[in-house]
Amino acid sequence: MTKQTLKKTITGLFADDLMRHTAILFAAMMAVHLFNMAYQMLVSRALPEEEYALLAAFLGVLAILARPLSTLATGVNHYSSLLHLEGRTGDVKRLLRKWLLLTGIPALLLGGAVVLLNRPLAGFLHLNRFAPLLIAGAVLPALFWLPILNGAAQGLQWFGWSSAATIFGALVRLSLGAGFVWFLYPACGWAMLGHGLGMYVSVAMLLLGLLLMLRGQRKSESALPSLRFYLLQSFFIQAAYAVLMTADVVLVKHYLPEDTDFAYAATLGRMVVFLAGPVVAAMFPKVVSKGTATKRHHAIFFRSFGYTALFVAAAVIGCTVFPGLLARFLFGIRNAGDSLRMLIRLMALVMGFSALLNVVVQFLLAQRRFVQASVIPGFALLYLAGAYLFHAASWQVAAGAAVCNGGVLLITLILIARTKLHEPAE
Repeated sequence: MTKQTLKKTITGLFADDLMRHTAILFAAMMAVHLFNMAYQMLVSRALPEEEYALLAAFLGVLAILARPLSTLATGVNHYSSLLHLEGRTGDVKRLLRKWLLLTGIPALLLGGAVVLLNRPLAGFLHLNRFAPLLIAGAVLPALFWLPILNGAAQGLQWFGWSSAATIFGALVRLSLGAGFVWFLYPACGWAMLGHGLGMYVSVAMLLLGLLLMLRGQRKSESALPSLRFYLLQSFFIQAAYAVLMTADVVLVKHYLPEDTDFAYAATLGRMVVFLAGPVVAAMFPKVVSKGTATKRHHAIFFRSFGYTALFVAAAVIGCTVFPGLLARFLFGIRNAGDSLRMLIRLMALVMGFSALLNVVVQFLLAQRRFVQASVIPGFALLYLAGAYLFHAASWQVAAGAAVCNGGVLLITLILIARTKLHEPAE
């Protein structure tokens, strides 16, 4: 291939909005990924095995809460995109103000509930102290506000600023979280404190950036669109996906509290899921509709799915071929046992299915195809029932996750492929 041909090929690729925005988000994701990897490497070396397993369980709980809360990001993203397409960009500020206030009250109530119910929660996690629970409660407002702000930035396709806020938050998480456990005290609570402060930094940066970028945009007199019914339907879909993707560490912590290997395998496997993030974020505002499906929307979806499949395949193959090397590099485990190696391979497969399912879930939500998405909660319940019946070993919990993630992925792909398209391609 000549230099000129290569130049034309690259120029053609980046003329495509999906590819260009994916590239921006992918570069940001890689930076965040490196910071998160460094965070895991440092805290896993500083914390005793029991403390690291506890940290993994708490981060799993926050992830389960964050996933249905990402419904807020989906809703704000969806309606910010529609407002922008209708020439009402200035109304996005009104939308933000409304939902930041609406979510502030439940965030405070839920945080208070965590504090008041610290004893039963501590018992469920076999925890003999309450500090990590108090920190988790304090993180909840950021957990509510971050998806709203990020959803608005991505709905307006201001991917550069949202990426900068995410990168800086991850850097703060690394610096403070790892610094606390290395230089103050090696306990789960200190690592969580750094994690929470990183989230608040991202919230502050996103809020400042949106206020500056929306300044001077003219607001209309029209009523804001109602998000409530959309959010209600999206909530159940996102919550079910959260169970399929992240409930494993919580289930293993509950049923098998002495199993510390699983926390390492699950953490490594989670890194596969992040590979879908840039493609999904770039895809969502490009396929938003009020319920109509076009050939263009489906073309963008299948391209997005293909890009994600390539990223995920490379990551899963790497985890399958080099589990011991990755455990040594990331966690400092010099001689990973056969059990840990097997769990790493299995969790990479689980998270590979989950990453691909994320593309499907976000497409269905952008298109308001809630009937097709309704199979996801069914598989989440099936997974929980399977874990209740079969949890003698952690691999059984992971195998159940693999079956349910893979099954729902196959069914939803068939449903999307068989959707009748009434509009011609644009």
